Formats: sequence, structure tokens, C-alpha cells
Amino acid sequence: MDKEKVLDQIWENLSYVIDPEVGVSILDLNLVQKLELSEDGTVDIEVRMTTPACPAMLAYQLANDVVEALKKVPEVKKIKFKLLDHYMADQINEAIKESLEEKAA
Repeated sequence: MDKEKVLDQIWENLSYVIDPEVGVSILDLNLVQKLELSEDGTVDIEVRMTTPACPAMLAYQLANDVVEALKKVPEVKKIKFKLLDHYMADQINEAIKESLEEKAA
């Protein structure tokens, strides 16, 4: 795997993910706090919200949009997603984790 090429594709895909509350790219808002790609195709990503009080449905939508953008990269084999700084972060992170496990099975 050409790691640099895959990372470029990941960043490009993430540039199209729009914060549903603000209407601006999550990259322009600097919401991606961590992005790591392992040689086995695992992406470890942490994303924060524009505000911790963002409505839970919008926070879940943003999390799901990030995961879907990552899935479009064929070299991405596994996704470890974590939402930061939100009052429903634990519940949303668990829902995303369960969703990814169901699709992998």
C-alpha cells in the first residue's frame, strides 16, 4: 500500500464532509483532531464538534458522514472512530462502533 497516496485520498474524501449545523467542511473547521493510517489499512480518527451542545442527531450524522467518507477508500479495511467533546459522545461512539462491527460481520 502506498500510504501517502491513501492518506491523500482520505483527506480529499473528508474535505467533502460538511458539518450539518454550520454548513462548512470539517477540514475547514479543523474538526479532525487525529488521523492515523496503519499498514494493515486501519484508520484511527478523532473528530470534535463545533460545539459540545450540538444536537445529538447532527453529531451522529457528522460521525456517520465521516465513516462513510472513509469507507469509499478501498485500502481502508478497518475504522476506529471517536467523537470528542460532545455531551452524547459515549453513546454516539458506541453506536458507530456497533454499526461498523455489524457491517464487518
